[in-house]
Amino acid sequence: MSSTLTVYLLNLADLTAVVGSADEKLLDQILTSEPEVLLLGFERDDQDDHVERNKEALRKILAGGPFEEEHAAHYGEALQLICEELAGPGYSGVEFEMWDEGLPSVIETLASSMDNEDPFPNAPALAESLSVSEDNGWGHLSAEECIEILGHGLEQRLAEDPDYLDGYGEPILVWLRESRTSGKDLIGFWNA
Repeated sequence: MSSTLTVYLLNLADLTAVVGSADEKLLDQILTSEPEVLLLGFERDDQDDHVERNKEALRKILAGGPFEEEHAAHYGEALQLICEELAGPGYSGVEFEMWDEGLPSVIETLASSMDNEDPFPNAPALAESLSVSEDNGWGHLSAEECIEILGHGLEQRLAEDPDYLDGYGEPILVWLRESRTSGKDLIGFWNA
């Protein structure tokens, strides 16, 4: 099944600070968005219901819970909406096959669902519920990790062989360079 990855330049600490913050201004900014924004640009058969579930997920994230596993996909979309609001439009459109053997490690990490990590110290149940979603997920690379990856000769390797990383090289290089320039982390969201 093909998935789409969208990457945002945003420090993970800025995202985690929102969880349980009760930031009414941020909530209002997102809730008053057009329905297609609240659907993250995806067309769905149950559009109205999906919009309402994403709005409820946003409210729960900003309230710090409670979180139920059956709404994991909506929490993932709500976190992506929060990133969109805090960081602006992400770099989108990279399509890939989940768990493809040749998938570059950068994409695997940005689509990892934060395996074995608990980025939400104030709401551990959120991380638990996000890990069960089969429709979407997310991952993170710190700004330091991005600099380290660039330091291992990725730019030169791609200049010598543009097909290196199976055609994913160009967007990965853009993301890593932007992270290095801005000093911000990369947060990625995939949707099936």
